[in-house]
Amino acid sequence: MTLSSRTKLAAVAAAALALQPVAVSAQQACMTEAEVSAVALYSVPSIIQAVKLKCAGELASNGYLARRGDALSARYAALQTRTWPRAKSGLLKVLGGRAGTQGRQTVDMIRSLPDDAVRPLVDALIVQEVSAKIAVSNCSRIELVIEALAPIDPEIAGTLIGRVVGLVDPDEMPICPRR
Repeated sequence: MTLSSRTKLAAVAAAALALQPVAVSAQQACMTEAEVSAVALYSVPSIIQAVKLKCAGELASNGYLARRGDALSARYAALQTRTWPRAKSGLLKVLGGRAGTQGRQTVDMIRSLPDDAVRPLVDALIVQEVSAKIAVSNCSRIELVIEALAPIDPEIAGTLIGRVVGLVDPDEMPICPRR
């Protein structure tokens, strides 16, 4: 091996070692498919509430959400306590990966609070964030999608939603690579 080859090899090795903490940090910020699915499943009642709030003036009074939205929301709400630990784990990973020093302190504080104090805050945040992203012109289409998913078992729908979200918006919900 020539000196030039050794120098290049050493440079590559040094770069790999230097990037290792970044790779580990990025990996910690990703969520497993199970965590994304748990977030999706946990979020459905808040998403339905957000759609109803944002689209109140756009949807028919005899439409699906007006007639069956509360019942659909209740089906998913019944699973929230069971899915919360995995959903919380995934959300904290993503929030921690994005946060600066102050943000990480906030994540640590959230992690230390009891779940009964954190969950209402998360629910309100989901409603706020989803409401802000809904274009009123899409309200009727969103209602049609919710109605189409309604007959599907919530756990299957949560898995489906979680996988689609991971494909559609990988920056928002980064999925860990399968091993």
